[in-house]
Amino acid sequence: MIKKQIYIITGGPGFGKTALINDLRSRGYLCSDEFARDIIEKQMNTGGDLLPWKNPKLFQEEILKLRKEFYESVSVNNFAFADRGIPDQLAFARYKGFGTPNILNDNSEKYRYASIVFVTPPWPEIFINDSIRTETFEEAILIHQDIVDTYCVLKYQIIELPLISVTERSDFILQTINKITKYEL
Repeated sequence: MIKKQIYIITGGPGFGKTALINDLRSRGYLCSDEFARDIIEKQMNTGGDLLPWKNPKLFQEEILKLRKEFYESVSVNNFAFADRGIPDQLAFARYKGFGTPNILNDNSEKYRYASIVFVTPPWPEIFINDSIRTETFEEAILIHQDIVDTYCVLKYQIIELPLISVTERSDFILQTINKITKYEL
């Protein structure tokens, strides 16, 4: 098992994760991209078929590869933020009816993130779906619960973020990490 200080920001689709990651990145923190959305956008723009509804297995493999590459790029002496983690893929696979793929289960155990996971809760006032995020708010809530349950089963501590502005959420995350680790961020 490998463990790094990569803090996951997760939650259901459309609940504010990427805006939060973008704010942390603008403050100079190392952050992952939102790999799934990036791939879907690129594939839709180029007519590709590496899409979750056309080729779910290859899509999952590519996302896993990118998540592992990001994980491995973060030194053990550093910390970073990730827009979702490998356990999210496990939750999405279950939600989509693919069960518990061994590769995702094994990698969720092998690649361990920081012990606390920040969760953006359902927030109807900011929820928007589009051509990539096609889930309804109700479906996003179900996915959200699967994600939270998956991280709990994997023994991560869940910290639900308050429904406040992006800047205030970033401050909350940094203050929480500072209290827990005693590092000045």
